Amino acid sequence: MSLILDDKELAINPNPRVPIVIALDTSGSMTGPKINALNKGVNLFLDTILADEITRFSADIAILSFGPHVNKVLDFGDAENIKLRALSAGGGTPMGAATLEALSMLEDRKKQYKKNAVTYWQPWLVVMTDGAATDGGLQYGNGSNKVKEAAIKTSKLIQDKKLIMFSIIIEPGTSDELATFGGRIAPLDGVKFEEFFQWLSQSVSVVSESTPGTGFTLPDPQSWTSIDW
Repeated sequence: MSLILDDKELAINPNPRVPIVIALDTSGSMTGPKINALNKGVNLFLDTILADEITRFSADIAILSFGPHVNKVLDFGDAENIKLRALSAGGGTPMGAATLEALSMLEDRKKQYKKNAVTYWQPWLVVMTDGAATDGGLQYGNGSNKVKEAAIKTSKLIQDKKLIMFSIIIEPGTSDELATFGGRIAPLDGVKFEEFFQWLSQSVSVVSESTPGTGFTLPDPQSWTSIDW
């Protein structure tokens, strides 16, 4: 699904936006309980966003899956039209390519906002993965290292306060590669995907109730991780 932010859409919904891309690892190692719990969590997130009178008009959500390829599961658009197919697991972990695609989508979306004089909050990127990338990384040899390329870009955007990034480690993943991206990192306790996405929806709500350009305090993440942000 690909929706264009045009004058008609703006007339219906002129609210400030929170652009969010969620990149989800769907590689072979996610097979079984993890992919099932991930599907439940994502659907809970979308249902919660839609049920809230503020976030349903401000959250601008796109979802990518990576494994074996990078797939656009949900494009930016009106939350009222969200229809999500079930995610399935298989293949490798092209995390670098997924991150680069997410950054490109966010940049294009910001251009659309500016063209249509739409106010927006600092873009968000959420990456969830349970293993090492297969398109680059700390031990990657010769060839295109997409993880390194992505890490350089995310780190610069975060430093310039043009991106908020959350890297979520699904067991048995580690923080080694994710640490190079420069965002906030936290391990997911077990398969608490629903708890994480509930926290994410609450966080989006907090941002939506603030004024673009001002500060905000995120909810306590202790329901799904041992890390205290």
